Amino acid sequence: MLLGSAAAGARGRNPSVPDEFVGLPAVAGIHRESLARQGFAAFGELWNDATAEAIAKEAAALFPTAEATARRSGGLIQATASDGPLLTQLHFALVPLARALTSRLLVPSYGWYNFYPSDDAIWLHVDVEKSDLAILATALGDVGPLHVHPELAGRNQAELDRLQTGPSWDADSGCRIAYPRHGVLALRGRSVPHHRPGRPLPTLGAVAALHFTSLL
Repeated sequence: MLLGSAAAGARGRNPSVPDEFVGLPAVAGIHRESLARQGFAAFGELWNDATAEAIAKEAAALFPTAEATARRSGGLIQATASDGPLLTQLHFALVPLARALTSRLLVPSYGWYNFYPSDDAIWLHVDVEKSDLAILATALGDVGPLHVHPELAGRNQAELDRLQTGPSWDADSGCRIAYPRHGVLALRGRSVPHHRPGRPLPTLGAVAALHFTSLL
């Protein structure tokens, strides 16, 4: 599918990546049902090896200037960066998929790379405001599966923090969803909590996190 021209104009197109670098899948009822009931839908093989390599190269180049933010749990650091032209291209290219999945007039709101320098843990959380849908993709390295918790939908962050720090918390709980190869995981992350237990990474890992919000 063609990229949105606004993406190329706003941030500058990556000349090493063709305009038609994302093949959008047919969205079926089973995908919409999975998103509605479980909070996620997965789509693999949307781009080729060359595009995956270009995304990884951009993420690696941005890491030295990424801003570090303290995690809610643990002593490690998660860093973010949003200055990637290719990341912006991908964000706009996935608008048709986001709209087809939700039947809503979604537009890009936030997009960044999340970096994991030494391990890939993330706390149990819900996503930022103005995120009616998040689309996630492995950008660099071998980041482990996301654990999604449809059974905790509706809990606020304070409740999730208490749950995760409580004696009954099971770090291996939730629906374990691997990031598809050369593809994306669509997630209703604002309403469906999610976490990753964490494991040591031999090399730098990164996930592209692309958020969408509704105009209506």
